Amino acid sequence: MTTIQVPDMWNDRDRVAALHRYEILGSASEADFSDFVQIASDICNTPIAAINLIDSHRHWTLTGVGGGDRELPLNHSICAQAILQTDLFVVPDLSSDLRFHDNPLVRGDPKLRFYASAVLETPTGLCIGTVCVLDHTPRPEGLSARQRFTLQALARQIITQLELRRATLEITDANTARDRLQASLNEKEVLLKEVHHRVKNNLQLISSLLSLQASRIADPATAALFADSRNRVRSMAMVHENLYRAGNFAEIAMQTHIQSLCAQLDRAYGRSRVDIVSDSDDVTLDLDRAVSCGLIVNELVSNALKHAFPANRSGQITVRFSDAHGGTCNLTVADNGIGLPDHIDVTDTTSLGLQLVRDLVEQLDGVLFVDRSEGTKFVLTFKDHRYTGAPA
Repeated sequence: MTTIQVPDMWNDRDRVAALHRYEILGSASEADFSDFVQIASDICNTPIAAINLIDSHRHWTLTGVGGGDRELPLNHSICAQAILQTDLFVVPDLSSDLRFHDNPLVRGDPKLRFYASAVLETPTGLCIGTVCVLDHTPRPEGLSARQRFTLQALARQIITQLELRRATLEITDANTARDRLQASLNEKEVLLKEVHHRVKNNLQLISSLLSLQASRIADPATAALFADSRNRVRSMAMVHENLYRAGNFAEIAMQTHIQSLCAQLDRAYGRSRVDIVSDSDDVTLDLDRAVSCGLIVNELVSNALKHAFPANRSGQITVRFSDAHGGTCNLTVADNGIGLPDHIDVTDTTSLGLQLVRDLVEQLDGVLFVDRSEGTKFVLTFKDHRYTGAPA
């Protein structure tokens, strides 16, 4: 007995990949496609009809009527030859065709004689299988025009059904991936929230220890140093507290942050005759920049409360954070007190607080301007590196 040679066409990588993208081999429900083969059998008046898919090494029957093996080797498959043809493939008598007369399905049971099929062609023009009809008796007349049209129409509708199935699978996979990603993000958010909560608690513990230590120091100057350190720690803790409360772990709302910080300093120093006014735009900063700006506000407002209003003098401290055009941020801390002495150079000073301000300005790649004309005004300008607009 001779066997059909396996052409390279069956092993074509693009064709096999197109078939596998449908994820249908061995997995699809017959109910999804059974109506197609029943219509083919009824219209063509054949006892056997099937939808067959040709893999690189096997013939696999998706669904059929009239029995037959679910899976065949390619050298036993008539459909494997049919996908090499164009248009309809009709064999009136398989036993008289040299390509098939030695085929086991023709020589032995089920003694197939008549065969007709339309190829299943993907939208990209790749043949992945057939919808076919078979009979046990030869049909010299082949198929009528109506039967030929119906078989081809069924082939197109089967491909449409496969494409819909593929699209549904892709949507399902995308939704599954999205759900997994969302679950992962939710898990990370919970973890970040817990991290910020613990950092805030630890910083508050340090602040409390500094307060406790300051209360046991008799020397007022030394106690003041501890109080300053406590306020710096509280400023950093407040950033993490605001992140924890807001649930946004990437950015800090500076309006809320500066208001909270000013209120804390007002309570800490208890200067009832000095008003602290904060007026900020609705601007957000990343964690690092928010911490730096918060520490600068802490130092400059603390200095004003300690030195700008001697002898219980009344006055006002104004803090403003604004977002200028072009991604430039401005932080202004001004007071109407006695003014910064002329001999104090902000860029070269022994004051720990002003040294800290200078270092923080450098970290922000900013510029600090000091106006001593009426009281003292510090204006810090720096670029928001998240800004992606066109340059001015």
